[in-house]
Amino acid sequence: MRYALNPQEARAVEASPRITETGAYTGVFTKALAVTAKSGAAGIEFEFKDSATDASADFLTVYTHKADGSAIRRGNGFISALMTCLKLREITDETGTVELWDDTQKKKVPQQASIYPALMNRPIGVLLQAEEYFTGSGEPRQRMTLAGFYEASTRLMATEILDKKATPQQLDKFIASMPAVRKAKSPAPQTGYQQAQQTGAPDTSMDDIPF
Repeated sequence: MRYALNPQEARAVEASPRITETGAYTGVFTKALAVTAKSGAAGIEFEFKDSATDASADFLTVYTHKADGSAIRRGNGFISALMTCLKLREITDETGTVELWDDTQKKKVPQQASIYPALMNRPIGVLLQAEEYFTGSGEPRQRMTLAGFYEASTRLMATEILDKKATPQQLDKFIASMPAVRKAKSPAPQTGYQQAQQTGAPDTSMDDIPF
């Protein structure tokens, strides 16, 4: 087989390192895209970039509603935790421009899509978990998944913010409890909303939110 040098592709490989290790990262979501799975489940797909290394992780999806429109409690709690860490009481999707994969051009290109601008390009701390999964043919693979959030400037997690804590204590404990790689329980592929990561649902009462 013969290969021809492509300088642009060579630069792209080194310019876009991937996050592959479980841990806490501080950066921004460069994408918060409204998505619907083949099952009909709806949610938000994130793309994250670490501010220290520019390494990224994508296809980080949280499903919040089933096909019938009913809420997925853990998924909604997960988004509420993120909103708490960003000090947001409400978010709404709107049409905007993001880079999405184009099958014809075989690369990401700017496209119009339904996005959540309030979640994008703002400092945020994320906990990313390396997770094993199986493809449809039963082959083991590994991906990064969202496991939690914390306020970038204070390292406080959602519950601590809602409880008006001044000193972060939960984050280090949370990190210590995360396995290097979460092993898959079976070779059966997960459904869309099952892939959404679980976190403690914050207090959703609107009467005592400190922001």
